Amino acid sequence: MPRTLPSRSSLIAFEAAARHQSFTSAATELTLTESAISRQISVLENQLGLKLFNRVKKRVILTKAGLLYSKQIRKSLAQMEQDMTNIMSHGGTREVLELAVLPTFCSQWLIPRIGCFYQQYPDIIINMSARSVMFLFRDTTFDAAIHFGQPTWPGTVAEYLFKEDVVAVCKPDLINNGNLPNIEDILPYPLLHLSSRSDAWRHWFQAAEVSGISTMLGARYEHFSILISAACAGLGIALIPRFLIEKELKRNELVIVLEQPQQSDDAYYLIYPEENSTNCALTCFRNWLLEEVGSFQQ
Repeated sequence: MPRTLPSRSSLIAFEAAARHQSFTSAATELTLTESAISRQISVLENQLGLKLFNRVKKRVILTKAGLLYSKQIRKSLAQMEQDMTNIMSHGGTREVLELAVLPTFCSQWLIPRIGCFYQQYPDIIINMSARSVMFLFRDTTFDAAIHFGQPTWPGTVAEYLFKEDVVAVCKPDLINNGNLPNIEDILPYPLLHLSSRSDAWRHWFQAAEVSGISTMLGARYEHFSILISAACAGLGIALIPRFLIEKELKRNELVIVLEQPQQSDDAYYLIYPEENSTNCALTCFRNWLLEEVGSFQQ
């Protein structure tokens, strides 16, 4: 049975009219006549079998159904535009790799190095989108992902990259520009947390054989980049992987509170579906990435 979808022109006319709450303004924006906008919306209302606008004298007011539909259509049109932009990047002779990345890993570690990749492989484009949790590759356009955790992603190949050393850091003047002598001396200060690692402080204190204290109080931040900014602003002490804050440590924007790094049981991995093993662009990126990791760990 063929699909009976509204025309794109009707949806565009409706979205503009709904946003402006005016057929006249929508016509001006789309360089159409007001009667053309009215016809498009009438066709859409007939197809849907319901009213999207109430006509009150010279004004139009969205119905409850019209308001709901306008929000849905706005998202759909934006997604269609994004999909068109994405597919256009696949034009020409250059290969394109769609990569899901951890936001701060990308900005602090990968992006500063990616120029070297393009020097070696000028015919490959890498599109990067932020993803912090696992997903099903078949439901996305991603060819691969940078993942932190365990290599337990069903139906995929996991290439080990490296582990991280987590250190407690803060703005220098928060602790008078010096290290604290004992781990218990941290307790009077605010503890800053990463939302996805809510037990990080508890594990850190347990590794130091300190127990019986509350470590759950304190502000929480979604990404390491925000957590780093909070620590640099002097809002408290944060547990952050050392490799993400090398610049801040060198510039003395952050200092290590105690020389007690803790290595996580989790690690960073390059993850990709088994069927992508022969993807040329992915193979080039994989080989380059593993070389970079080797140089980084020396």
